[in-house]
Amino acid sequence: MTLKWPRGASSLRHKKSKEPSFRQKYLTLDKIGFAIIFTLWFLMFYYTVAPYLLGKTMPINKNLNLSFITTPLVAASIINSSIWVSIYTIFHIIRKKVIAYQQNMMETNSMDKIDYDKRPLVSIVIPARNEENVIRKTILNCLSQTYKNIELIIVCHNCSDDTYAQANYPDKRVHAFGLTTEEAGKGIALNFGVDNSNGKYILVLDSDGRLDKDFISNSLPLFTDGCAAVQGNIDASNREYNLLSRLLALEGDLFSFPFMAVRSFLSRRTPLGGTGFIINKEILVKAGKFSNSLIDDFELSFRLYRQGYEIVFAPLSIVMDEKPPVMEIMMRQRARWLKGHIDLLKRRMAEPTDVIGIIYWLSPVFSTCGLISVCVASFAVIFYLCFGYYPYVFAHVPFVTWLILTASINALYLTLLRYKKEINNLTNAGYSLFLTPFSTYWYVVLVKSFFIKSWSNTKTIHGFETTSKNTN
Repeated sequence: MTLKWPRGASSLRHKKSKEPSFRQKYLTLDKIGFAIIFTLWFLMFYYTVAPYLLGKTMPINKNLNLSFITTPLVAASIINSSIWVSIYTIFHIIRKKVIAYQQNMMETNSMDKIDYDKRPLVSIVIPARNEENVIRKTILNCLSQTYKNIELIIVCHNCSDDTYAQANYPDKRVHAFGLTTEEAGKGIALNFGVDNSNGKYILVLDSDGRLDKDFISNSLPLFTDGCAAVQGNIDASNREYNLLSRLLALEGDLFSFPFMAVRSFLSRRTPLGGTGFIINKEILVKAGKFSNSLIDDFELSFRLYRQGYEIVFAPLSIVMDEKPPVMEIMMRQRARWLKGHIDLLKRRMAEPTDVIGIIYWLSPVFSTCGLISVCVASFAVIFYLCFGYYPYVFAHVPFVTWLILTASINALYLTLLRYKKEINNLTNAGYSLFLTPFSTYWYVVLVKSFFIKSWSNTKTIHGFETTSKNTN
């Protein structure tokens, strides 16, 4: 299909000139970067598997030994893969229990048992910067909630388009604010929204978000003593837009859902996903509200953990967001996320006993180890192709260990597909097997993240929607 650039995306569109446009330039750089990394990964993969299967011993210069550098990298790779195999295995065991927990809480603490005038007010806070393409649809979606005691706080932050006009919807529950600040950042807009809200609970929703009509009714019953927030189950609203959106949606299905469910079941420490979560306003204010970091949700999550609060996952509360269907938008969005993670490496985010939290916090370190491993191994292969021998000795994951871990992860991918009818087919089975090489884009993102300075130049463009049964 022909990709249509949304109206209002002027920052990435330029008139014809002799120089390549911003969009053309960065789309090309991102594609070239991904092509290079993918090729290097494939060379490493092929020249690891082929010699083993053929029983061939590769000539190598043993006078230069880089094992002291590469052994820790190999250990990091094995640890990371083993953690994910464990998470997927545990997920199969606890999935029904996590769903049953929410069902039981919905029955026990049903909002229908509370008189309408005693139901707590929920303030839906929507930060929006140049979102004229989607903001009206998001407002209409929120107003269709079966839980009616709500107010919408739309913070039109540093907008240069018609977002504010589109956000002024004629409903007394809708309150649009124009906010102009020198500094950019989602945290600034969120805190302004919190300060101007009246609800007992704050529902944070991105401007492209779509809530299931029962989202609030299904989520509020999960609030118990000690529970600060409830994170909804994030799905894709534009899964079928193009190949890239399908892969990113599947990536979310196979990574986000299992990780959140396992974290919730084991420790009630589900990380906030940036959109589609409800948080107790009093607790949020006491905790210091939102920081203006590049990943405010991640930072707030661990701040709440350290203060003894729980964050619960709500698998039956569905929130949909758009997946970037353009390489440049995807790379820039994820580079912001990774830069935010890197910035927070300077701080102690997880307690020593929170093993999964530590792994999550150290994700940039694992990405860096992976990139170095690929570079070391692929350079050796390229040298071999040119001169007939490997230039140095380096540690690598033993073939049998690699085979067991890779086969386990891909087999688990396939078994996860059956839990969701939209993806339980041969097409997505094929896509799932491609996710490992596709995920090498994170190495390009890692490099790109060092050029991210602030929120101001990392705007994610929305408006790439499709009409499907997934779209509310």
